[in-house]
Amino acid sequence: MSGMRSKDLDRLLEAADELVAARARQARIQALTDEINSDSETVARAPDVVAAVDRHRPPIEQLARELEQQWVAQGPLVSLWQRAVELTQLADGAGADTTEYRADADRARHQVESARLQTREALDRLCGEREALVDAIATAPFPLPDPPPVRDDGRPEAARRDALALLEVAGEAIDASEHERERAEQRLAAARAELAELGDPEQLRERIGELERMLPDTVEMPKSAPPSSALRLQRAGVRVTGRRM
Repeated sequence: MSGMRSKDLDRLLEAADELVAARARQARIQALTDEINSDSETVARAPDVVAAVDRHRPPIEQLARELEQQWVAQGPLVSLWQRAVELTQLADGAGADTTEYRADADRARHQVESARLQTREALDRLCGEREALVDAIATAPFPLPDPPPVRDDGRPEAARRDALALLEVAGEAIDASEHERERAEQRLAAARAELAELGDPEQLRERIGELERMLPDTVEMPKSAPPSSALRLQRAGVRVTGRRM
């Protein structure tokens, strides 16, 4: 486009400026739409996540109580075993016959091992509850803390600590889910209000098409045109040629 008159250039510059602003508004509409979709999913799914996680707290709490009871019940058995081992070591160090002491230690060890079979059964159930908790947390469309592993430790006090750690993470996940829902609701209100102010997306799309058809692919700038004119056209996607003063 050559031999351009000043009023023609002004018309193109106005169209270019409007096109740049319209494209920016269209991009903002798309960004807000994406945010609204994401936050709407958070608001809709957060209560289900809370309910799913909360369902697994009572059985874990029950296991923690069972393991505490086992810990208390097994305490004297462990003490007897430790005492029998100490007596065996003392007798061995003194050069005495350790047969009776070793037999006592073996009996005490068997009693502890028998009691810990019950702990192993509770530990297996705790592993199952952890996996169910992992699955419940994985349904969240937002990041939540991962449940810690259940250790392969047959002591009831160790298993109880793992159960309490799972309960702590479950509580954190519930709190985080509710916090995410509240934040998403706040963002939704703000995004919807801003989106309403930006106008009809379809009308904006049509106007962008009209402006794009109004602007040529290439413009030869008159020497009298200020440097800013070329920049305004280039921002709208127009190729600028010619010398400028």
